[in-house]
Amino acid sequence: MRPISVQVRGLFSREEMDRYNNLWEVGKFCESQGRFDLARIVQHEVELLAQPAVEKLRTYENRADSPTTVGAPVIIDNRPRQAAVEPPQE
Repeated sequence: MRPISVQVRGLFSREEMDRYNNLWEVGKFCESQGRFDLARIVQHEVELLAQPAVEKLRTYENRADSPTTVGAPVIIDNRPRQAAVEPPQE
């Protein structure tokens, strides 16, 4: 079975994602049983399910009128914080 890209899966509705996951499980089972003829049919169904999302992704990528947006970088600092040292009291 060939997986669908994350970008395409991100455009799925909840129902489409559930259907994709179910088809994926069936296809992997067919492959594990050596039934590659059935896995090919399931793969074709997966491709049909993904086709509208692929077309939508193509229109997003080919928009010439929209400027390229670059988000601000996100800095993640996972270092443990050190407690502030207080001066000794007299």
